[in-house]
Amino acid sequence: MKSKADFLGSQIDIGDNVVFMQVDYRKLLRGIVWKMAERTCIIRHKKTNTGSKETKQFYNQIIKISNSAGEKVDEIE
Repeated sequence: MKSKADFLGSQIDIGDNVVFMQVDYRKLLRGIVWKMAERTCIIRHKKTNTGSKETKQFYNQIIKISNSAGEKVDEIE
């Protein structure tokens, strides 16, 4: 599979921290890229009001982030 880029063009890998907007909602969520496919990825995140802990997003719907130290966060609480 060729490399994937987020909305801003940053390369995405499994384990990267990302922010995204859940479908039909206006609140940003923070999560971790868990699985990657050709067109979409699965993001693990905190439990939402719908009870879900995973969300499928297209790559152009996410933005890669890092914490203030530039390190990856290992898990979502």
